[in-house]
Amino acid sequence: MQKHSDCRLYVGSYTSADKPEGIYLLALDPGRGLCSAVQANAETENPSYLLLDGRRLFAANERSDCACLSAFAVEEDGSVKLAGTYCAEGAGTCQVTLDPTGAFVYGANYESGSIAGCRVLPDGSLGAGISPIAHEGSSADPERQENPHVHMVGFAPESSLLIAVDLGIDELVAYTVEEDGELRENPERVLPVFAGEGPRMVAYHPALPLAALITELGNHVIVYRLGETGLASWEPLAAYPLVASGYAGEALAAHVQFSPDGRYLYASVRGPNEVCVFSVAESGALELRGAFPSGGSWPRHMELSPDGTMLAVANERSDEVVVFGIDRDSGALSSEVARCGVSSPTCVVWQR
Repeated sequence: MQKHSDCRLYVGSYTSADKPEGIYLLALDPGRGLCSAVQANAETENPSYLLLDGRRLFAANERSDCACLSAFAVEEDGSVKLAGTYCAEGAGTCQVTLDPTGAFVYGANYESGSIAGCRVLPDGSLGAGISPIAHEGSSADPERQENPHVHMVGFAPESSLLIAVDLGIDELVAYTVEEDGELRENPERVLPVFAGEGPRMVAYHPALPLAALITELGNHVIVYRLGETGLASWEPLAAYPLVASGYAGEALAAHVQFSPDGRYLYASVRGPNEVCVFSVAESGALELRGAFPSGGSWPRHMELSPDGTMLAVANERSDEVVVFGIDRDSGALSSEVARCGVSSPTCVVWQR
């Protein structure tokens, strides 16, 4: 496991009038099983998703009145200080990504079904915005897919195309990024998903040309082999269920991640409150190794430590971040390392 001096985590959460703090810095001592908050930042509203890039931390501010992104400087002691905020037309920014050059930051707007973005200035603040992109359409679920709901934006490995994952219209849509950060849609670069699946997040294998798409409504992980011509050449290999056939309660799949060595895939499911662990074959085939309790309720997000020996889980409804050890021989969640109380945690990232 990582040494104590390396074990810091950032947690994003929902804020309120009674709880204005949104970003927490946690100090973890794995050897003694201790975890505590050493800073609580209250400078922005609802920083529900975080992206750490060296000494810069970016947040998606999930607001109903606008699309909103914020940037923070990371100090020597790990504490964060607001460097800039960008707001635009749209609503419900729930995830952010940087372009490969680090010059632009983009946000997925769930509520408005759109994409916003702006330039990242050399001093770490946020500059001029791009023209927002709004999706159109609907899909099979009348309650959850009545409109577009962009849940993620990101770049595939070694690609300059921005890929938007839209839960509301059951599609992945690729955009060309111009030199000024503007997005240009490529109509032929659309990847449809089975109606009603509700694609939420996508993860990429660290070495093989594989992508794993988790679907929130269908509760599947769909594995694709990546081609050389963008989304049009993604080949679906198989879909793997995340919920046991006898389970009759509410279930909403949430997050997916490959282990740093690519041997395992992890997927969290809210409702059953489990983390499913799969082994990954070179062919792209998955084999379920087990479904393990998340340590709380509603595991919205999780992240493996950089060395792959620990998994931190943000259990939103039980107000705790729980850290587990990882059995390197099987990929399974082993003993609980520590837990820390955080109100409504929605995202957890390790400081690298």
